Amino acid sequence: MNDTPSPRGFLRRPEPKAIGHSGLGEQIIAGQINLGGVTLTGDFFAVATSASVAAELHGFGWLDDLAAVGSPKARSIAQHHVLHWLRKHRAGPRDGPEWQPAIAGRRVLRWIFHAGMILPGLDRDEAEPYFRALDQHLTHLRGSWYDCPDGLPRLEALAGLAIGAMSLRDRHVMAGPALIALAEEADAMGVATLSESRCPETLLDGMALLVWAQEIADESGIESPPELRTIIAEIAPILRALRHADGSLPRFHGGGRGAAGRLDRCLRAAEGAALPAHGLAMGFARMARGRTTLILDASPPPGGPAAARAHASTLAFELTVARQPLIVNCGPGDGFGPLWARASRATPSHSALCLEGLSSSRLSASRQKDEPDILTERPGLVWAGDCDALGNLTPPNCGPAHAQDPAHLLAGHDGWLDSHGLTHLRELWLAPDGGALEGEDSLAALDATAQARLDHLRGPDGLAFDIRFHLHPEVEARQQDQDILLTLPTGDEWRFAHDGVGRVALEASCLLDRGLPEPRPARQIVLSARLQGRAIQIGWTLARSGAR
Repeated sequence: MNDTPSPRGFLRRPEPKAIGHSGLGEQIIAGQINLGGVTLTGDFFAVATSASVAAELHGFGWLDDLAAVGSPKARSIAQHHVLHWLRKHRAGPRDGPEWQPAIAGRRVLRWIFHAGMILPGLDRDEAEPYFRALDQHLTHLRGSWYDCPDGLPRLEALAGLAIGAMSLRDRHVMAGPALIALAEEADAMGVATLSESRCPETLLDGMALLVWAQEIADESGIESPPELRTIIAEIAPILRALRHADGSLPRFHGGGRGAAGRLDRCLRAAEGAALPAHGLAMGFARMARGRTTLILDASPPPGGPAAARAHASTLAFELTVARQPLIVNCGPGDGFGPLWARASRATPSHSALCLEGLSSSRLSASRQKDEPDILTERPGLVWAGDCDALGNLTPPNCGPAHAQDPAHLLAGHDGWLDSHGLTHLRELWLAPDGGALEGEDSLAALDATAQARLDHLRGPDGLAFDIRFHLHPEVEARQQDQDILLTLPTGDEWRFAHDGVGRVALEASCLLDRGLPEPRPARQIVLSARLQGRAIQIGWTLARSGAR
């Protein structure tokens, strides 16, 4: 325990750098909080919860949602829960899950960022436990941050330590070493480690921690290590390449669109290249023309620890027109309980092709009770690129739109090769003005071994499959014969058509967003067909009315 006196306050007034969702904040004001599909009421900290729910609860990230409301009632509720937590944990750090370094670091950040909700109305004696607890947290983090695994958890612990030390009076002696450790650890991890999850929102959250630390160092007049700006500059081009036309991130591998305004704020703080010079960005291919962006998952789902959150989304894509999402993936379901979490990871929850009842990657069949669901059966080969006049495949470029982004993309995967002998190809063309997207999806057994496997499994009625296009809830859809007419909130009208090989229908879907209290109903276009022989190809178009 630190023997020095508790800090007397902040060096400067903290700013609420993290803002959440007002809808969730209103729920908390009404007396309940939903975390991981579990609804807590009354004393949020009185009920034993799972490790994942406890991490969210004790990390106090939900203070962001109360800050989004910003009313006197929201401030009163925030103050009540923080002071209640302090009374329950007045003895300081223990061995409980709430004292894991990453959770403690996250808690420090939220308590500091939202001090404007926590401290008003408290006299010096009433505020003393708050500042004493922050000091205890810094001592705890200084001695435990290295116990965190690489990646976001370690950055959360170190950012909490560095930002806390820079913010509190009389703790600047800790600030320099903490900043150096944060910069060195981020630099040692590199973009590759921070991108291992293949979740764009996770990469954004990691970048935000570094940007916040850099901003507070600049505000405090502290010289930060050069590695800090360097890693921020290396992350920024990747996130710019994954940024939709509406400013959001694509929903892949357990991530959502990102907290409102966070992506733009982080990118404004970055120096260096605008976009990657070449290759895939975090395993995703990008097409951009006019005010239309398309992001396609062009790599296998991640392995290692990230496989516990990975989605079977290979070759799924999202399409945004101007500031309106049109084609989306359902998004992360872990905020709505284990059933939604599992369903959201399956291929049918993505805008992709799926064999009947079989995702392109599969969860482990040998999972034991209380073990996480690991995505183990993944495609062995996934490729994507642009084709030249001779049919040679070249990697896609993620450079500036119109200059380097491909207008044509050919991608494929072998996720059903072992099970059915099938390889899936997806070919896309985006019109120069972004007003039309043309696609071809193919399934084929490409050699004698694959053909024998397919012939053995395919029944007399053929092998059923669907191509799904999940629509954003704000897009209105109606069927007209074998076409689907789409109306965007802007009034723009689009038409989905196909070549007649399959049959099209409108079905129910949903949007899963951690900023929503429950799944949001939506629609999806489902193009269904049956593979009778050894190969099939289906062509489809999605075009603005009047576009060629």
